Amino acid sequence: MRKYISLLLILSLLLFSLTGCYDARSLESLSYVVAIGLDKGSNNLLRLSLQFASPSSDSGSDSKSSSQFSSTTVTTIECNSIDSGLNLINSYISNQINLSHAKVIVISEALATEGIADYISTFINNVEVRPDCNIIVSRSSAEDFLNNSKPTLETLSARYYEQVLSSTTYTGYTENVSLSDFYAALKSPVTQPVAILGGLNSSSTHDTSSTTPYIEADSSHEAGTTPIQDKTSLENTGLAVFDADKLVGELNAIESICHLICSNKFEGSVISIPSPFDQNGIIDISVSKKFSTKREVKLVNGTPYITCNVYLNASVSSMGANIDVSSTENLNLISKYANSFLKQKITDYLYKTSKELHCDIDSFGSELYCDYLTVSDFEKVDWLNIYKDSYFDVNVAVSIRGSYLVIKD
Repeated sequence: MRKYISLLLILSLLLFSLTGCYDARSLESLSYVVAIGLDKGSNNLLRLSLQFASPSSDSGSDSKSSSQFSSTTVTTIECNSIDSGLNLINSYISNQINLSHAKVIVISEALATEGIADYISTFINNVEVRPDCNIIVSRSSAEDFLNNSKPTLETLSARYYEQVLSSTTYTGYTENVSLSDFYAALKSPVTQPVAILGGLNSSSTHDTSSTTPYIEADSSHEAGTTPIQDKTSLENTGLAVFDADKLVGELNAIESICHLICSNKFEGSVISIPSPFDQNGIIDISVSKKFSTKREVKLVNGTPYITCNVYLNASVSSMGANIDVSSTENLNLISKYANSFLKQKITDYLYKTSKELHCDIDSFGSELYCDYLTVSDFEKVDWLNIYKDSYFDVNVAVSIRGSYLVIKD
């Protein structure tokens, strides 16, 4: 009898394990979006573009994630809101739209200057859109940006966006800004949002002469202005700066590095500085963070006085063949020039954010929190309004090594 009862229980369990969910959706019934584009509409409020992933011919035998696809297609519609646009496209395509694999949200400059708070809130409230989805402000239309997404070194469209935006860890030319980062800064009383600055590589910039000094030329570019010649059309260089939810300005590559240093997000980059040994020469140094930037903010008669002490490690990457980098005297001289160069760049950047853009994107206001007992007391300071009156004292200490062959501390 016990054997029969045991067998009956096993059969019952097997029957329950073989049942399926009546409302389950298979991968084949969904259309996966890898990028979302928002433009100002011509006949309606909004022009919504969706970049759909197309499975490769052998994807059926591949066990990898459904977000990995080899080609894409872009569908665009004019609508009065994001949700209504998604509903209209759902009525047009054969499969149901799924946003859970969207890697980037691309917003055109024209739309960003008018304000994007409503759109950001819509994405935050959508359970399918992941909070680590990146925010890009495109100098071209968002539709053109998505249509020109052509991976050359990546076979998977979703992974392409991930790899391109990860370059900030070793170039410092932009910041990896997620949807959650942007939304948090939008609601914060101590800082304001930035977004990745995107654009299209154009042949018009390949041979264009510039009045920028050659020492600073490589780091003065913004997205859409670099002289790179390649099949890949997309560029993500620089940052878009927002006052509340409206675009008010842009930062180029070297200014983005300064932002990362001041906000303690900097990891590493190669920077060109004037050579102390040749009036017309340059020296490339590979820079990384030594210690966190020490920041101090004081209010004197309602005016902010901000001190930034920057500590960096650096090694000489390239310089004149006849210069001895093993000489302590030469390294001290290079260090002196590097300190002066970076101090000037960081100071110029900070005054640009305060006097020109009126935006604290480095969250200096957070340094004042400990001076107040309650949040309401701090809010009376009106930090985001008084930041434009700030004065800055920047000190830079760069520890130079001769080459990568020198063992790090």
